Amino acid sequence: MEAKSSIPKAYSKFWRINRSNREATELALGLRAARKVAGHIGRNVKPVFWKGMAENESRFILLDPNLIKGRYPIPHKTYDLLVGQVVLEGLSAIEFQEWVKEKTLKRLSGVDEQTRPYIEPMVRGAENIYINQLAKNQIWSFYLMDYFSYILSRNFRDPDLPPTPESVSDLWQQKSILKQVSEKHHPYYEDLLDTLEAYTDRIRSIAWLPVMSQRREARIKLYPEMWQEIEKIISRWEGFPPNPGAVNWYDENGPQGYPDLKENEEREDEGDPTVTVEDIGGGLDPKLAEDVSVILDEKAPLVLNSAVAVDEPGAQPMETRIEKGQVPADMAPDEVQVRRMRNLFKKQELLIRQLRRRRLRRGLAEGKLDALRLYRAPVDGKIFKQKQIPGPDHLWQICIVADASASMSGREEPAEGIKRLGRPWEIAEKSFVSLAAAARGTGNLLDIYAYRAERNVCLLTQLHDGKNLYSVSPSGRTPSGQAIMAVGTLLKKKYKNSIIVHITDGAANCGAGLGTALDFCRRQNIEVFTLGCGCNRPTRDFLKEFFPPGHLYFLESIHFLADGLEQLLRQKILGSFK
Repeated sequence: MEAKSSIPKAYSKFWRINRSNREATELALGLRAARKVAGHIGRNVKPVFWKGMAENESRFILLDPNLIKGRYPIPHKTYDLLVGQVVLEGLSAIEFQEWVKEKTLKRLSGVDEQTRPYIEPMVRGAENIYINQLAKNQIWSFYLMDYFSYILSRNFRDPDLPPTPESVSDLWQQKSILKQVSEKHHPYYEDLLDTLEAYTDRIRSIAWLPVMSQRREARIKLYPEMWQEIEKIISRWEGFPPNPGAVNWYDENGPQGYPDLKENEEREDEGDPTVTVEDIGGGLDPKLAEDVSVILDEKAPLVLNSAVAVDEPGAQPMETRIEKGQVPADMAPDEVQVRRMRNLFKKQELLIRQLRRRRLRRGLAEGKLDALRLYRAPVDGKIFKQKQIPGPDHLWQICIVADASASMSGREEPAEGIKRLGRPWEIAEKSFVSLAAAARGTGNLLDIYAYRAERNVCLLTQLHDGKNLYSVSPSGRTPSGQAIMAVGTLLKKKYKNSIIVHITDGAANCGAGLGTALDFCRRQNIEVFTLGCGCNRPTRDFLKEFFPPGHLYFLESIHFLADGLEQLLRQKILGSFK
């Protein structure tokens, strides 16, 4: 009987079919597959890029190309590790890991300098245990286990040496997640690991709470309590500084706890050249990153500065990051809304045809024969006609700029007689999906953007690229002026008729002023309209200061958004034929 292979299964081998031997093509295909994984994880997952394609690590999931450099197509086992990273960082984003860590560190701000370095690794280890439990009974758990095995074994430190902040966290995760226990280790680990292990079940139990906000608050409450016990133990140790340069422990089979990747890849793809796994380094070189973007038919995230856009040196700069949506929208269009919108665009098409028939020049010396003027032949010979076909003058560029700040994630009470449909953003998203379905094939250009602000950055996400629709998770503040100004710089100049429809439920509270943004659009001959959905009195008064009559409409509730969009577009598009 043939012995079983000790190599772990390559899970991506069952579904990752599109692969290539060409470097740029394979990197593009691999990135596209990773983004699909992120889309299946949830809505609040960060955009996925290779390192070198995007700079800000806190804003993106950045995959390390050095892990697979020189080996194409990417071995399935190696790609499993990339999927594991996307799963870990994706679930962490959905569960607000950074927010939890920030709140925990704030509560522990008065900690002694000797023990402070242990806080962050402890929180990171606890969060990894929590995420691993959250993924139980899901397909993601298989990728997570592989990824944890890899990262924990790669940085493994000889347990006979005194503890460091990282080694304590790693040993705890190895025991709790991988069920691996060292036969011998430094005496200082004993009480510390026992204490951490005593809290492991409580961390896991948080994953079963039904509401995300409950899970978030429970972790913020538990971690400081856990730290009090840990600090008592660490404070009894000798006063020696942690040694980050301590020797890592390897044996003849590579890092403990995980089979050597090089050996796996040699067995998986016999005959292909192997690549040595290196430490995390730089990303793709600029030329290769550009080639990958071209293959994916996308631009790198664009950064705009409001001071440059308005040509005012004194304007307050705010970074505006424009990015393509990553998470596909799973909202079905409303057939009633689609039918009503489609009737609007059919009426537009009919008026264009009528206009085309009317625009004839008769009595010409050359052109096409005009049957109505053949009798003039003996008189002056002017028996020809010429049809002037209208160009794109009556086609429109419609740009929806939707507020996706935190207030849009709440649950709004519907107006009397209106059936509750869900959260404000879900209702708005259904209107966008319906509008996109109705506008398809009409010749008009429809753009849809969602905006919000986080960490003093205006995030503008493209939700519609002509065929696909994407979604975001509302959060952060409301940089309305900043978003409108950024969209104004993106509109295509070939369209004579351009309109920005701004949708919001609140007043702008950061970024460029609304007045500045509207002045900029006015100079570009772009009309800006605002639909205020369920706005309170102060918000109404605020918006009235900036928008003239006829450019500001208040809807009683977000539930009337589809009606408001239809009436506004009908007024502007059909009104242009008068």
